[in-house]
Amino acid sequence: MALATLGLGLPLSAAAHTAGAFMKNPAFSGAPPQQCVSTVEMQHCAAHELRVADAEMSQRYAEVRASLGAAAQKKLLTEQRGWLKSRDRDCLAQGRDGGSMASIAVARCWVEVTKERAASLEARLAPKATAEGPWPAAAFLGRWRGGEGTVMKISRKGEGFSIENQWGLDAGMRGTFAGTLTAAGLRFERGGVVETARPGPGDSVNRSALRGKRDCLVVSQDEGYCRY
Repeated sequence: MALATLGLGLPLSAAAHTAGAFMKNPAFSGAPPQQCVSTVEMQHCAAHELRVADAEMSQRYAEVRASLGAAAQKKLLTEQRGWLKSRDRDCLAQGRDGGSMASIAVARCWVEVTKERAASLEARLAPKATAEGPWPAAAFLGRWRGGEGTVMKISRKGEGFSIENQWGLDAGMRGTFAGTLTAAGLRFERGGVVETARPGPGDSVNRSALRGKRDCLVVSQDEGYCRY
C-alpha cells in the first residue's frame, strides 16, 4: 500500500490504518487548529471532524438498536461490524496512489462515509412532525405490539387509515377502526371515545414491554405500541 502517512509525517503500522486509530491519534487530540492549511493541520481538522461525525453516528446507531427486538439487534450488529470494516477498506483505497495528499483523501473519505452512515441510520427512526404539517403516514403504517397481548396494525384505506386493534384481553376490546391523520397524530374513534396515536418513546408509556424502545406509538400514559 502506497499510503504513507496518517500521523505527523511518519508511517503508521498496518494496525493503525483504521478510522478509529486516526481519530484517537494523540497528535490530533484537542481542538482543531484555527486554520487547516498544512498537511498536518488538515489531518488534525479531519480527525476532529471525524470524531464529531463518529459520535453522531454512534448515537443514531444506539437509537435504532433501542427500537428493535433481540433478533433484529443481532442483525444490526452484524451489519454495523461489516460497515466498519468497509469504511476502512474502501477509504484506504483512496490513498493507494500515494502523493502528499493521500492521507488527506483517506481522512476526508472517513469523514464523509461516517456522516452518510449517520444519516442512513437516522432515516430508520420514526419521522417527526413539523410545524409545516402533520406527521407523515410512514410514522404510523405497519405492525405494532404493546405487550400483554395488545397489538395494532395500521394500513392505508383510501384517503385514510384502517386500524386493527386489540387493546386489551377482554372480548370487547378488539376491533377495526377508521383513522384520520391530523397535526396531533392518528385520530380514531374507539368505543365512543376519540383517541389519538402519536409517535413517541416507549418510556412514556407505563408498560414494561415498551421500556427503552424508540419507534413507538403512544395513545395514553397506559397504552402504547412499538414497531415489530
